Amino acid sequence: MPNQAKIDQVADITSKLESAKSCALIQYQGLNAADVSALRDNVRAAGGKIEVVKNSLISRAFANIGITLPETLTGPTAITFCNEDEVNPLKEIDKVNKDHDFITFKYGVYDKKLLGFDELKQFISLPSKSALMAQLLGGLVNPLQRLAYGLKYNQTQLALALKAVADKQEQN
Repeated sequence: MPNQAKIDQVADITSKLESAKSCALIQYQGLNAADVSALRDNVRAAGGKIEVVKNSLISRAFANIGITLPETLTGPTAITFCNEDEVNPLKEIDKVNKDHDFITFKYGVYDKKLLGFDELKQFISLPSKSALMAQLLGGLVNPLQRLAYGLKYNQTQLALALKAVADKQEQN
């Protein structure tokens, strides 16, 4: 029978799921307290937040936003909420996982869609929002730089040709 504290916790998780740009469920069994603390700090610096929540409360919160998990969650589970950037906090978790290999991604959510393990790995491999913006700006600036160079090149060639004609006329 649910008590008021659990109902409030589910409501809190539900509101965080709705406001987050993306999120992921991770299993972190095997990390010591220092590693978990460092992981939380790295994720926080990347614009995310990690919360450890009971599996039953996670399932209820997901049901509240219209997502049904395909299987019952087992083991210690944490939710990573990505509030500023959709990918960077998850990349931080993946970096720590490459060092320790204790973290397992279970599921992710992006745009109210449940991502399985393989889809989540592809999602994490995407460039961050700032990298995509830099690529876009580079793509927009490059043609303008080429145009400016082309115009300058033609003016330079014209000036050199006129100087050569003037030098030739001086010699004659």
